[in-house]
Amino acid sequence: MSAERVLLPTDVKPRHYKVHLTPDLVAFTFKGEVEADVDVKRSTSTIVVHSVDQTIKSVEFVAGATTIAAKEITLQAADETATFAFGDALPVGAGKLRVAFDGNLNDKMVGFYRSFYTVDGQKRPMATTQFEATDARRAFPCWDEPAVKATFEIVLSIPSNLNALSNMPVVSESVSDGVKTLQFGVSPIMSTYLVAFVVGEFDYVEGTTKEGVVVRVYTPPGKKELGTFALNVGVKTLSYFTEYFGVPYPLPKLDMIAVADFAAGAMENWGLVTYRETALLVDAANSGVASKQRVAYVVGHELAHQWFGNLVTMEWWKELWLNEGFATFVGNQAVDHLFPEWDRWTDFVSDVFNKALQLDALANSHPIEVDVKSSAEINEIFDAISYNKGASVIRMISEKVGEANFRKGLNIYLHRHKYSNAVTEDLWQALSEASGFPVKEFMDAYTKSTGYALVKIESTGAGNEFAVEQTRFFADGKTEPSQAPWWISLPLRTADSDKVTYHDLKTQKATLQLPNADAAWLKANAGQAGFFRVLYDGRLSDKLRAAVESLALPTVDRLGLQNDAFALAKAGHLPTSQALALARAYVNETSYLVWSDLIQSIGEVDLVWSNEPNYPQFQAYLRSLLKPVATRLGWDAKPAESDLDKLLRTAVLNELASQGDPEVIAEGKRRFAASLGDASSLPADIRLLVYKIAVMSGGAAEFDAILNVYRTAELHEDRVRALRALGYASSEELLIRNFEFAISSEVRSSDLFYGFVSNSRTVQGRELAWKFLQSHWDRINEILAEGQFLFARLISFTTKFFASEQKAAEIEKFFADHPLPQAERTIRQSIEEVRANARWLERNRDDVAAFLSAQQH
Repeated sequence: MSAERVLLPTDVKPRHYKVHLTPDLVAFTFKGEVEADVDVKRSTSTIVVHSVDQTIKSVEFVAGATTIAAKEITLQAADETATFAFGDALPVGAGKLRVAFDGNLNDKMVGFYRSFYTVDGQKRPMATTQFEATDARRAFPCWDEPAVKATFEIVLSIPSNLNALSNMPVVSESVSDGVKTLQFGVSPIMSTYLVAFVVGEFDYVEGTTKEGVVVRVYTPPGKKELGTFALNVGVKTLSYFTEYFGVPYPLPKLDMIAVADFAAGAMENWGLVTYRETALLVDAANSGVASKQRVAYVVGHELAHQWFGNLVTMEWWKELWLNEGFATFVGNQAVDHLFPEWDRWTDFVSDVFNKALQLDALANSHPIEVDVKSSAEINEIFDAISYNKGASVIRMISEKVGEANFRKGLNIYLHRHKYSNAVTEDLWQALSEASGFPVKEFMDAYTKSTGYALVKIESTGAGNEFAVEQTRFFADGKTEPSQAPWWISLPLRTADSDKVTYHDLKTQKATLQLPNADAAWLKANAGQAGFFRVLYDGRLSDKLRAAVESLALPTVDRLGLQNDAFALAKAGHLPTSQALALARAYVNETSYLVWSDLIQSIGEVDLVWSNEPNYPQFQAYLRSLLKPVATRLGWDAKPAESDLDKLLRTAVLNELASQGDPEVIAEGKRRFAASLGDASSLPADIRLLVYKIAVMSGGAAEFDAILNVYRTAELHEDRVRALRALGYASSEELLIRNFEFAISSEVRSSDLFYGFVSNSRTVQGRELAWKFLQSHWDRINEILAEGQFLFARLISFTTKFFASEQKAAEIEKFFADHPLPQAERTIRQSIEEVRANARWLERNRDDVAAFLSAQQH
């Protein structure tokens, strides 16, 4: 990958844009005029701007009383630029660039695009935007780079029966000949990727923060009650961040709107945040706990961006992690503040921290700070490294410097760089000033290097002395010449004290005096605070297993211990039998968050061993592990039951169904039959589970019944449930029907990948999905080619769960013949995962066979 950035010339810079657009929601085109107040910094006869898929009709430059028309307009599709040549040199100083142009409301979910919603069974169009990372240039000619900030004044001329929103409130409105023209207020100085506008019909619910900011949630017509939960979260979160950052939210309003066709989860446009429907809308009767948790988190994440990203913006996409890692961290913090009963920081370890460890264990990972030059390269780094590893190392440094110093440092950073741009070192400088700690020295290895450390701890037998060693951890267990060691702050907790002690490790090897070696147990990386994994010697491991069984170990440490164990087993540092035996120690576990992560860990074994002759024995082992939990919880929620117990019930019953438990399958089938004609009779938290059981254990009749749920459901969340359930079909014929339906016009392109998720759990489903992707490549490419990271996500699901060198070579050859630049890194990562799976299976086949055989006796 080239690190050379492709940037526009700097001889002309914009200060203010006035953008007037007139969309046609029948022909799906738009007419546009942009007038940019610019400063000519150096004498030049040309102006170069970004422009994609536009017809430039006229260009003129105005300086004082002089107007100069462009003599030549050159569009460079490969560079996504337009060059305006004026012949004579433009005068240095202030001027105006005026461009008239036409564009298309595309169907690719980028730029200014069309979407559709349904009202009373009638399909209606809307127009909306998605500009991050580099698609403002599809809506109007501009300097589409995050460091080139300006103010924006948006004017929209639309049919008089429709409404429109933008970043700022409407300041004037006029109607003439059925056309309504709305002029919006001038925005603060900001980057082009944060500009937004939406045209259509909507209802809304409204609230006001204690600081006086008006917050609205916009929904499709007739569904405003679905916005109530997100509104309450949004109002409280905006006030929470205002207090937490010590910097007021600078706009007079905050709108949040659900968009039917939407590639990402949400987009933080300043003052007008756009969301996928399932990330914003909650139905009190038909949305489960998981849906509420998702909406609360996504709202928190996007509102955090109003400060981190919008008020202070990364200087270039290399610092994307400053936006996304930070929003992920404080988004979780906001959720924990509003919903402490969800134990969000333990959930963070499972949902954020562990996913980052998993991806960053690959040789084909990338540093948090990775320079990129092209649109394809930029879109590829919207991944678990920028988001999850970024958030994890921010959590690590916040604990290192302490909460008070961390908040003080953020306040310094935001005030110093507001309405401007920043790089990583600017944040480190502010945190260092606040704390007196050398943050850059501590953090550089975590942000500038790929991967992380495996910390090995072994008792020397000499009192409290332990030998500690760090090496880079790889998912496949490979080793390579030592790189510079990480500065590891090693938090330790023992059975003797609730107090966590910290020990610095800056060298490859060290001998440390650790707390009482005779304690009942010693847990390194207490609280899973540091970004590394831990390998203990046999004696320490045995003690920790006993602490798991007795629940003496804190919840987050019980979660982290098993996750490390299964990752170490996959990499060859432990026998897989040892990890499977450790899972037995969770016999008394009651935490949903621990069980959920443990099920995911064992699920890795399940995927790799599912084609082995002893797979039925593995399924029996897993059923025996989970059955007591299912028996305790039953199928029906109990009065005053916690939200986490509701989620635990679903997780355990779902896994038992996957492992063929006859009682669970029979009960699921019974409940499905009883619900026919009235899906709402199924509690929301188990609805997908029941649909899944019906499809996986049934035939065409059950498949068609769930297909009908998709076609008739009013709530998009129910359509997603149905789409996911169809992928559990057990016959080849029905699986093919599922894939064909997923790429049909009945399924939104933003939801296509759901049709390829559930099948990955079975040998047959994986093989058929991969064959289908290859045989329908042109059609899928046509649908998703410009759909941001949706194509990469689909490729990941259809390739990475195989476990043979033959399949890795097959995937490698297909993509060599069918290159896809926007998913190039994802493809390399998938191939590496397949090879890691294959090595794991080969290395531990006999070990697991012996373990499973012993379980039967």
